[in-house]
Amino acid sequence: MNAVAVIFGVAAILASGTSSPTKRDTETATNEQEFEASHVGLIISPILSTSEIREIEVYWSHSCFRSGDTIALYTEEPSTNSTPIYSFQPTASSGIRQTGIDAEFVPSSSLTFERQCLGYHVAWLRDDSIMKTNCLETRPNWMADRKEALGSKRFRDLFLPGTHNSGSYSIVEEPTSENIVSKYIICQDEDILAQLIYGVRYLDIRAGYYSSSDPVWWVNHGLFKVVEMQEVIDDVKTFLDNTEEIVIFDVQEFPVGFGTDLTIHAKLVAYLEEQFADYLLPKSYGWSTSLETVWASGKRLIIGYDESSVVPLYDSIWPCVTQQWGDVRTISDLYTYLSGIESAALSSSAVNPRSAMAELTPNTWDILLDRLGGLRQMADDVNVNVTKWYNTQFQDSANIVAVDFFKGTGIVEVAIEWTDKRVSDASSSLYTCTAK
Repeated sequence: MNAVAVIFGVAAILASGTSSPTKRDTETATNEQEFEASHVGLIISPILSTSEIREIEVYWSHSCFRSGDTIALYTEEPSTNSTPIYSFQPTASSGIRQTGIDAEFVPSSSLTFERQCLGYHVAWLRDDSIMKTNCLETRPNWMADRKEALGSKRFRDLFLPGTHNSGSYSIVEEPTSENIVSKYIICQDEDILAQLIYGVRYLDIRAGYYSSSDPVWWVNHGLFKVVEMQEVIDDVKTFLDNTEEIVIFDVQEFPVGFGTDLTIHAKLVAYLEEQFADYLLPKSYGWSTSLETVWASGKRLIIGYDESSVVPLYDSIWPCVTQQWGDVRTISDLYTYLSGIESAALSSSAVNPRSAMAELTPNTWDILLDRLGGLRQMADDVNVNVTKWYNTQFQDSANIVAVDFFKGTGIVEVAIEWTDKRVSDASSSLYTCTAK
């Protein structure tokens, strides 16, 4: 029930003259209004060690929280008769809580192309009543589910969840230790198919060419090859074959094997054209095209390409998404940078989409001396902050937000929620808390 409905519902009771709202009715209406703009969710910590993997964490934001409120974790959909496996009482309006409970490993082969909860639920309780629930879930069809609402929108109008170095992933099932290379190379802990099923719609792909190897095409992180490009391509095609979603496949940087001329670029474009022949939306549509036009075309894959001298030569590749990098090493510096670009975006008339690269960037000495603890630790430090910033401060300007270890954020949920609010012109500030 939205706040306007609550207000008019109470007003109707008063106007009818048949009965007045009881104290309990008024309290229920007030509680519902309070919880409209609240958030409670589950994230998966990226921290990996010999004793820890996939720890479930609870994040919340509720300016109207009260002493005595309880947040509880369940392995079933919460009801008044459910017994939680973990619970606590929040003492601040927002935060994150480690539960000490590790989530079960779910390979992408076990995920479906329908929205589903994956065994863990969270609820906010007040006076033994469930006020708000959420779950660890997939969002494979969130764009198609909103076709009518999103149809007239351009890509720049949306809030899209993305991943940084999307192909630099490693699937780890059991607790283990990392070496210094993997600590600073691996940026994701789900493969491309899983990223897309969980709701990511922007993929940041770094291409490497190795002429003497078989295969020759790889996805790199810097000078290190991580996974075969074919594996990434197959995952994208599988996802597109089973959904009506739109995906941006942004080829950024060419760190190995491309030389100084365009010969290898021509080979890569030919390879991508061959592999994605049935999926590619031609560049002639342009970034200003509406989503309904994209859906009507039957082609739902856009390949961005980070080489301006190559893009004009082919209708199969688009000007790349503008990646906005802070290249910073601290949370405060990242906030300052993101605040600046999001403020500027509010008055921008640009059509091409942009991606806020919402992660910390280590320098060479940080890596050699392991001063920041690795990319997992860096993501764990920053991700909950990024979630909060884009849910409470940058939600009106956000376009694409790309993160490391995306399940350690609430960025998919936040992006979908604020996209909904944009297209409906809804507000999250319909209720002002009163002292309790």
